[in-house]
Formats: sequence, structure tokens, C-alpha cells
Amino acid sequence: MLSCEWLYNRCLDRRLTQHGERDKAIFDEEAIRLVFDDLDDRFREMETVRVTKMEWLVGDIRIEFGVLMRAFRARGGRMLTE
Repeated sequence: MLSCEWLYNRCLDRRLTQHGERDKAIFDEEAIRLVFDDLDDRFREMETVRVTKMEWLVGDIRIEFGVLMRAFRARGGRMLTE
């Protein structure tokens, strides 16, 4: 299972953001790259991924999430949403 809230929090630039300012979030490009590269590696061993809390997908993480899931589905993977 992949929680988009978890994903959002992993990609925040902790040096520049404060808790509770989701609309003004600033994402750490290096963190985004590391998180999504790791997810891509993990997803290569999976057939199905259940995704929750998709409302947390904003800005750059929404774009990267789309790239990740298109690649996953192109390899035959299946995404389920809650």
C-alpha cells in the first residue's frame, strides 16, 4: 500500500516549510528523486499497488507520481485506489 500523505511528507523540504502549510509546500527536489527512484525499484517486484489519500498529490509530486504509475502500468502493474 502507498499512502500519498506519506509520499507528500517524504518530499517536503523541511528546511523551508512549516507544519500546516500544505498549500504553500516547498518540495525538496533531491528528496523527490530519491523517494520516486526507490518506489520504482520496489514496484518492479509488485503486480498490484493500492494507493490511498490521493488528495495529497500536489505540485511536483503529482507529476512524478503520474510518471511512476505510467511506467508501473506499462510493465503490467495494476493500481487500485481507495
